Amino acid sequence: MFRKPRRPQTLEERKRQQIDAKLAALQPGSEELNNSFSSSLDENVSLFKKLFGNTSDLLVREFNFGVRQEIRVALVFIDGLSDSNSISEAILKPFLYRSLSDDQAPLLPGNAYPMIRDWLITFGSIKEATRINEVLDYVLTGCAALFIDGTSQVLVMVVKGWKARAVEEAKSEAFVRGPRDAFNETLRTSTALVRRRLKTPLLRFDTLQLGRLTKTDISVAYIHGLTDPALKDEVISRLKRIDTDGILESGYLEDFIKDNPWTPFSLLDRTERPDRVAAALMEGRVAILVDTTPFALLVPAVFSEFLQAPEDYYESFDFIRPFRWLGLIAATFLPSIYVALSTYHQEMIPTGLVLSMAAGREGVPFPAVVEALAMEISFDFLREAGARMPRSVGQAVGIVGALILGQAAVAAGIVSPIMVVIVSVAAVASFMIPNYSASFAIRFIRYPFLLLAGAFGLPGIFWGILVLLLHLASLRSFGIPYLYPVAPGAPGEWKDVFFNAPRWMMDFRPSLLRARKLRRQAPGQMPKAPQESSGEGDDPQSVMPDKKKRG
Repeated sequence: MFRKPRRPQTLEERKRQQIDAKLAALQPGSEELNNSFSSSLDENVSLFKKLFGNTSDLLVREFNFGVRQEIRVALVFIDGLSDSNSISEAILKPFLYRSLSDDQAPLLPGNAYPMIRDWLITFGSIKEATRINEVLDYVLTGCAALFIDGTSQVLVMVVKGWKARAVEEAKSEAFVRGPRDAFNETLRTSTALVRRRLKTPLLRFDTLQLGRLTKTDISVAYIHGLTDPALKDEVISRLKRIDTDGILESGYLEDFIKDNPWTPFSLLDRTERPDRVAAALMEGRVAILVDTTPFALLVPAVFSEFLQAPEDYYESFDFIRPFRWLGLIAATFLPSIYVALSTYHQEMIPTGLVLSMAAGREGVPFPAVVEALAMEISFDFLREAGARMPRSVGQAVGIVGALILGQAAVAAGIVSPIMVVIVSVAAVASFMIPNYSASFAIRFIRYPFLLLAGAFGLPGIFWGILVLLLHLASLRSFGIPYLYPVAPGAPGEWKDVFFNAPRWMMDFRPSLLRARKLRRQAPGQMPKAPQESSGEGDDPQSVMPDKKKRG
């Protein structure tokens, strides 16, 4: 039996097989992606289609150009990431509606690339690239790549145009007075909001990409000549050490770069307000802005900053700061102190109050520590449920649920009325802390103090406070002590810790930040009332107001 002879392959088929064999070795993340493109347009277009798996949002527009339509080009971009109007007006329309006149140099395959780059494309921002992974990154960030047959060079046009949320009011940071704009999920919008407040060429944004799959743009903001270069270099060094599949939010970075991962306290400050970022940069700090999230990170952070609100600096003199410290103490220790006094140290309570507490606890089957733990857990349940529910009903569920739950628990004889009051006051006091991360840490450490109070009384609380202070004193935020300027002590900088002094008193930046310029303003700017004239030798017309003009 004779085999049917194989038909000899044509030149086109052999070329297609060579292209397929070459593309088979290219996979996302392989070393071959560092190679340059081929001069064949078909091979380059097939490469992109293979890398993206013929996905529906990859658009490839191929067409011919030239006097006799002998020049082939292809435009590659991602639908939804690129601005279709810019592509149509600045890229496609010149190719389709313009041609060289007779007195100009003819557009030939040998000079197509420079003629298209220098004469035809009318878009403002054009980049040139040759490597595969470089063009791939450009396309994935919203750029359009123009391939020209006969050359391995690629023209890249920055035509980013994805849908973005408008600049709105900050949702996570409640405030009374101050600017109403906040960051959004677009990195360039966030950097522009900071640049709008700091109109200086010394403001720098160093950008890098993190995440093998997400390739998220990270921008490190600082003021050149003011920020300590060692701090800026340390921030960039820690970011570059991150090797992970993806960065979806700034909280991903926080877990990788903070000094101590085993602490409930936040060692980095986070905000979505550009005025806070600008104020931190002017102190010599570093801000980390992340694409796809409105929350920026500020480093280094100290504990006293979590009790500061932006509007503190917009008022002439604010006495609210001491009340926040009192609220911090009440939110942390009030339930545990009540449990310790009512269980072990009744002699320290006034007689009338002891009798009232005993009458309220009559018939309650549980000890005070169990009451407190049950109420704390119930309140945390309601708080989390209100935060996760739709905004229109979340607040109502939190408030009404707490009232109904407390009243029902008292009526059922499960808890005493004074315990409901104590836990409610502690919960309200925790809302006085402006920073959510700090209030979350306070809610967490309240449970160990309740257990210590129920087991050992006041000595247990004192030992817990000692361990807590030792833990806080051991923390560092990019090398800065977490309790600064209280420990190590810097009394000259307490004017912005326990109270908010007027702006004319804050002449210097925090010294431990090692800013290149410690003085932030000229000295001696305390306002003074105008001095009254003595009247001797003065011109009466210049001293006395003109009655005719005044009348």
